[in-house]
Amino acid sequence: MFIAAGLVIPLIKTIYQSFRNRDNTENAGLVNYRQIFSDDNSFNLDGWRDFFTSRLFWIGVAVVGLGLVLGVIGGRRTRQSFERSESTTIPVLLGFFLIACAVLSTVRGTIFNNIWWVVVVTTLATAIGLAVAVLADRARGENLAKSLIFLPMAISFVGAGIIWRFMYIARPPSDEQTGVMNSLWVWLGQISTSTASTAIAVIILAAAGVGLALLIRRGVAMKQGSLAGTSAGLLIIVAYLIYRFLGPGLGGFSTNEAGETSPQTVLFPQETPFNNMWLMVILIWIQTGFAMVILSAAIKAVPTELTEAAKVDGATESQVFWRVTLPQIVPTIGVVVTTLIVTVMKVFDIVKVTTNGNFDTQVIANEMFTSAFGESNEGLGAALAVILFLSVLPVMYINIRRMQRARA
Repeated sequence: MFIAAGLVIPLIKTIYQSFRNRDNTENAGLVNYRQIFSDDNSFNLDGWRDFFTSRLFWIGVAVVGLGLVLGVIGGRRTRQSFERSESTTIPVLLGFFLIACAVLSTVRGTIFNNIWWVVVVTTLATAIGLAVAVLADRARGENLAKSLIFLPMAISFVGAGIIWRFMYIARPPSDEQTGVMNSLWVWLGQISTSTASTAIAVIILAAAGVGLALLIRRGVAMKQGSLAGTSAGLLIIVAYLIYRFLGPGLGGFSTNEAGETSPQTVLFPQETPFNNMWLMVILIWIQTGFAMVILSAAIKAVPTELTEAAKVDGATESQVFWRVTLPQIVPTIGVVVTTLIVTVMKVFDIVKVTTNGNFDTQVIANEMFTSAFGESNEGLGAALAVILFLSVLPVMYINIRRMQRARA
């Protein structure tokens, strides 16, 4: 009775209304659905060729290629055609993630924005939550660290959106910046325009680069692919920062024809196409704590006999995680991923508070609200609600099937 009153009846009414006109006075057939998929603001593939010119796309291709090369080299060493390990899996997954972001940043529209949200937020929230859960496991200060990371879960989406809107705010360049992000950006620009500050920054980064190079050497010597790979990735970032400080500069500043420099701010929620990414950061900040708590519980539930046996056989900490712990918690990762997908697909509050869907940041839930209540187009709003329901239905089905198999 509860399911019928709370789900089935409203669903049937919404589906029926999606085939009605804006005033709900007569049948409209598939007009509302045709309007959604023919509107460039909802579904626009005109810019799909641009992702071939995107630097992010080619960086992703290079990272995937690096992972494949490492796999082939490792396979020759172990007399296999291809070695599947953390040193090959991480670059390949990271590369495909970058390629997906490059593609979704060139195709425009509400539907693609939702897909972009699902890919980025689900991937990063799960990955960061897993990393924190692993690194903090049985470490000193574990409870404090996890409490701080979980804290944003207590904040509503509206509250989080307001907090980050203040962090992203940009004041006139001549005024003192009050937003954290632009204050940091302008500060980096001031360092770039000061010879002494640039020299100090380069020396510090060079020292960090030397330390990372030593970690790479240690990881290779101890056959710890994750240590070597992570250090190599950080070393590339450090090298890029050194190049920016010594070359074109880094941070918020502009130079006029007379050679004079002045501060320059960034309109994070407004500047397309990666303004969507800055909005996603808000939801990642919130949901990382959820992923961390669930995955931490799963890691602690892994039998210690398995990990101890692996260590006795000579496995390193990295090998224990990738080959013993991770396979044990794969079902839990699946639960976290599917839960996050459902949460992200219906994201509304964050977009409503920060941009209200302007600047190419519109998502299905916010467009549904705007169409149904702002423009009084009940038919179009209902059609968007049906599309949103159909998009999460496969994920809900997968979750239900997983729970049924677990009970069996």
